[in-house]
Amino acid sequence: MEIFQLRYFVSAARMLHFTRAAEANHVSQPSLSQQIANLEQEVGATLFHRQRRSVQLTDAGHALLLHAERILEEEQAAKRAVQEVMGLRRGQLAIWTLPTPGQQLLPVHLALFRRDYPAIEITLRETVPAKAVAEAVAHGRADIGIVHLPYGMEGLEERELFREELALVVPTSHPLAGSAEVALASLADEDFIWVPEGSTPAHPLYAACLAAGFVPRIACISGSAQGMQELVAAGLGIALLPRLAIHPPSGAAVVELSAPRPTRTLVAVWRKDRLSQVASAFLSQFTPS
Repeated sequence: MEIFQLRYFVSAARMLHFTRAAEANHVSQPSLSQQIANLEQEVGATLFHRQRRSVQLTDAGHALLLHAERILEEEQAAKRAVQEVMGLRRGQLAIWTLPTPGQQLLPVHLALFRRDYPAIEITLRETVPAKAVAEAVAHGRADIGIVHLPYGMEGLEERELFREELALVVPTSHPLAGSAEVALASLADEDFIWVPEGSTPAHPLYAACLAAGFVPRIACISGSAQGMQELVAAGLGIALLPRLAIHPPSGAAVVELSAPRPTRTLVAVWRKDRLSQVASAFLSQFTPS
């Protein structure tokens, strides 16, 4: 029985919804469901009545919840005890990140870290491209960097944080709007809204198009994912974006890509020779997905 499995279970038990619990823990819903199934196998009991749109705790689930919450409380108490021993009551943590994970992935983790280590001063800086983030880590300006693969820098340690599928955002007036899914290879003649640093094979969006057999025809460039989606809604083109970045405004719709769907992988990077106790404590929050 793993702590992260209990954390997933408690989230699902409180929310009575696997998808929302997965989102709260920044894992996919199938991953969370599988870990709860593994937990059920280990304890030898069904923990949830699974219904089509919701779940309910079984008697065994209610019994485990009391103990699981107590274990997680003890985990936090143990962290606080170690914090005192390791001197984590004071210090600084500098994180450089790409904008989308900085806005959509990190806030909940930073809030949890701040709860456990309230005296640590946190600096968060968003920048592009991924190589600039990695260089900040390599040159000692940042303790941790959050980047996508590849990031064009040798000699850094890394840990996978999140793997997400790419999808399309199209105007609601576009012929593709309302499609169940579309093959990326069929979009060679479309006008794309693009990111300024994304016109090299090292960028996952550009690489996905090259793997589908075409070079994207870039009609307009925007400096932010939300700005890209506003331009899509205005009818200037379509956008290929990672799921974490997609929040379509009025006038835009999401269209899924056909399998096998291209993905983007986010990793944390750091210098092995200068991983501080504070940075190590922050990284320890990220559990397997």
